[in-house]
Amino acid sequence: MPPDTKPARWKVFLGYAAFAVVAFILGLFITFPYDAIRSRIVTEAAAQGLAVRIGSLRPGLGGITATQVRLSKPPQPLSAETLAALASGEGGMLGPAELGDALVLDSVAVRPALFPPGVAVHANAMGGTVDVSVGLLGDTKVRVDVDGLKASGGNLPALTGIDMDGELNATLSLKMPGNGGQADLSQANGELTVDTQGLVIKSGKVAFPMGGGQAVPMDLPAINLGALTGRIQFEKGLGTVQTLRLKSDDLEALATGTLKLGKKVAYSEPGMDVNLKLDPEFQKRLGLLGAGVTILPPDKKDPSFRAARLGGFLNRPTFLPRR
Repeated sequence: MPPDTKPARWKVFLGYAAFAVVAFILGLFITFPYDAIRSRIVTEAAAQGLAVRIGSLRPGLGGITATQVRLSKPPQPLSAETLAALASGEGGMLGPAELGDALVLDSVAVRPALFPPGVAVHANAMGGTVDVSVGLLGDTKVRVDVDGLKASGGNLPALTGIDMDGELNATLSLKMPGNGGQADLSQANGELTVDTQGLVIKSGKVAFPMGGGQAVPMDLPAINLGALTGRIQFEKGLGTVQTLRLKSDDLEALATGTLKLGKKVAYSEPGMDVNLKLDPEFQKRLGLLGAGVTILPPDKKDPSFRAARLGGFLNRPTFLPRR
């Protein structure tokens, strides 16, 4: 009697299951709406005055991942031709002259989140990671965790004009009420904490608004900024500085006061008293910038510090002698 050559039933089921999974993944990659998603991202960014270039898009079982993402602020509003080129993925020939210097993100993964219901984003950038969760049920809840970002990474020196080293860690947690369907940042509650290590400016230029007049670009020498630590609590859009300190062998700065959030981050208003103390040798190395610090009056409580007032808006700050 011939032996039974039929395969075991579990092997048949396993083969069908494997084929179904491979077919599903292959179909997902072939039919995924890459162009539509790229176009939507580029268009939404352009509405905020930003240019986005995406190297590649790929789907995953839980979301999508974009690689080699370049985010920049164009010197002029994007033309229809430029916007169309970015939306179609053909903006590779466009450079800083058209789009401005870009911040480079190695990869950005976006997926739906369940707890709370909303969106979760994970980015690998500047040698570290950024995790963002946005809860969309009821009030908008945003949490951002920044871990190990390098100040020298992601083309940041070219973007800021300052060559820096150091590591940034920060956490932001905000709850914003909806206003006509839009989250209102100016009424947010929450907290911001910052913890940096080993911040060093190697070289660069800075336009320092000393005296509230026209900011004049100045060359920077090497500056050891050291550690920046801080905690700001927000209630209905008004942030109160619990602690904010920058300390190194070259300088020490302490800030107290408030940060009033605007509907857009750039229009947020700092109202902070800043006490500044420079090492004498370091102050000499600063040249004109160091000489400018001498116009600040001594702090009334501790004359070893100079007293200043940081005001204006985040996109156009003022740094004046404190009365």
